Amino acid sequence: MDLNGWDFVLWIHLLAMAVFVGGQLFLGLAVVPTFIAQGGSDGGASTWMKPIARRFGWVSLGALLVLFITGPMMASHLDLWSETAMNVKMALVAVAVVLTAIHVFIAKGANHMLQGLILLDSLAIVLVATAL
Repeated sequence: MDLNGWDFVLWIHLLAMAVFVGGQLFLGLAVVPTFIAQGGSDGGASTWMKPIARRFGWVSLGALLVLFITGPMMASHLDLWSETAMNVKMALVAVAVVLTAIHVFIAKGANHMLQGLILLDSLAIVLVATAL
């Protein structure tokens, strides 16, 4: 096996993507349904949900920073900026940034529809990335 520095950059990029999307899946499929089943913000579940959501917020922010650094590095190295799939991916990334900003700063994390849209958009980004 012959690995180089770009293989490491790709690995870091994929790891950050797995953390970001995997965390969303875990929250959306396990944590949020449990939170709702235990009464949501009106029940005792808010005592454990807020710290989990806040911690994931910081972890996902770190993952996004890694993605925003490694993604353009690889796109430039591989000369992908003119590829249609890359343009679609960048449009989906822009949508994810806007939805996440709305989710964090306007909805204050309380809108399940926004959470679902961010997850679907993230999955679409992964799907389109497979074409690169």
